[in-house]
Amino acid sequence: MQDKKPTAPVATPISTIEVIGYDSGWGCANFGCEDGPRKISPSNIIHKLGKLGLATKWRGPLGLKFLGNHAELTTKEATFSLALAGVRRLFNTVKHAVEAGNTPLVIGGDHSCAIGTWSAAVAATKSFGNFGLIWIDAHLDSHTHETSYQGKWGGWWHGQPITALTGFGKIDFTSVGGTAKKLSPRHISIIGPHSFEPAEVEFVKKNGIRVYFLEEVQQRGFKAVYEEALKRATDGTAAFGLSIDLDAFRPADAPGVGSIEDKGLVAAEVLPVLKSTGRLPGFTALELAEFNPHQDKDDITSKLIEKLVETIFTER
Repeated sequence: MQDKKPTAPVATPISTIEVIGYDSGWGCANFGCEDGPRKISPSNIIHKLGKLGLATKWRGPLGLKFLGNHAELTTKEATFSLALAGVRRLFNTVKHAVEAGNTPLVIGGDHSCAIGTWSAAVAATKSFGNFGLIWIDAHLDSHTHETSYQGKWGGWWHGQPITALTGFGKIDFTSVGGTAKKLSPRHISIIGPHSFEPAEVEFVKKNGIRVYFLEEVQQRGFKAVYEEALKRATDGTAAFGLSIDLDAFRPADAPGVGSIEDKGLVAAEVLPVLKSTGRLPGFTALELAEFNPHQDKDDITSKLIEKLVETIFTER
């Protein structure tokens, strides 16, 4: 009797991609990211997903940029209540989408959106501490409120989502969607950071979050580190997701971002590796953050967003 060949994983059936615009810059010093979701073309996204056999529900921006007066709110302390309100509104929207059987595609907006997106994904899938997350970013986003004074990126709320999701920092953020910790550090991988502060490095090392710094990615290749991160996110977990801060890419590939750096990942190397991630079993949501259209050149960044969406949801 011959041994049966191992069966390949069955792709997750996707009913509808629900596009949600996190039009908030309240979590960072530059409000330009709030206009990111409005710059994305609904017809282009719907057309590309339609060619893949996927329906699209275009929920659009949540109206967060209108929560306050920008001229009056110029410090992170002044914007905190609005950043929190935005995260909570996003939580409710993403949770409802997942519970309805849809796959949320969150387009931001500063990266504080991650607190809402992934708290909701965990709550909807009932996978507290058992949810995997791949985080692609030029920064660690791993400050607590107490250490955020160290640097320009960590100083504002968009520098604190990793710590909030693992139960550290301001209780207002850690308790979005319930007081239980949303993510276990052993299921989190951060790919591509090269701009960070000492307290952030101390946090990720102390808590066992796997970080593939840009230097390691360049040495080993994006494919090798992504495959490891994917295994970490899916091995024994109930569900997983992908969060991409567009500033992870080099300026030539993504000039329109909130916190631009002088180097980064090469889009041509990243895209083929991300192909079909959205079709894998357990994939729950995709988040694309920190799109600042005011810094974009010839729509390079908005076109990259479209390409990322198309690639990630391409069927194997």
